[in-house]
Amino acid sequence: MDWTVIPLLVAICLGALVGLERELGAQPAGLRTHMLVAAGAALFTIAGKEVGTDPTRIAAQVVTGIGFLGAGAIFKEGVNISGLTTAASLWVTAAIGLATGLRLFWAAGAVTAIALGALWLFKVAESNWLPDRHRIQITLTLAPDFPLDVVEREALEALPSGHVLRVDYAGHDQSIVLTARGDNNTSLPAIAESLRLLDGVRGVEIAR
Repeated sequence: MDWTVIPLLVAICLGALVGLERELGAQPAGLRTHMLVAAGAALFTIAGKEVGTDPTRIAAQVVTGIGFLGAGAIFKEGVNISGLTTAASLWVTAAIGLATGLRLFWAAGAVTAIALGALWLFKVAESNWLPDRHRIQITLTLAPDFPLDVVEREALEALPSGHVLRVDYAGHDQSIVLTARGDNNTSLPAIAESLRLLDGVRGVEIAR
């Protein structure tokens, strides 16, 4: 029996465990993707060792390739970004594959357990004990020639303290764009109404 197959099988099994969690969560990169990433990283490492290539160079190339793959798992919808956890799980799975290729089975197993704990246990904790936070984008359309700084100051006073993350100006159409943090308890109609009553505000648009 060719014993070089064992690291490949271990990498596939460990990658499958991480991928299964992503698959059950209906994520874009699931079971098959994580299995292939782990197997590919392990095979690159094994092949590099056979020809005498520096393992650190192999690892660097694998990480570069996973960077492109992970970028494809990240989506931006409005001001909210999703897919970061899946991209991170692909990155960790590649590291698991590299470790198994070097026969560091204890390290690969430990990181797999840590990854599953972070993905599953902390997800349960977040859903039960932490509010579902997201970003909202508030666009204020002002009356012509009305001072932008005055409306900005009053808008910041009207919104909950610490919730505004960024303020942008669109001077060509006399508007202010506020990026704020919200959760399931945030009343968007109440926010819109309080901002609509500010002097100089002609319109309020809120998007998640």
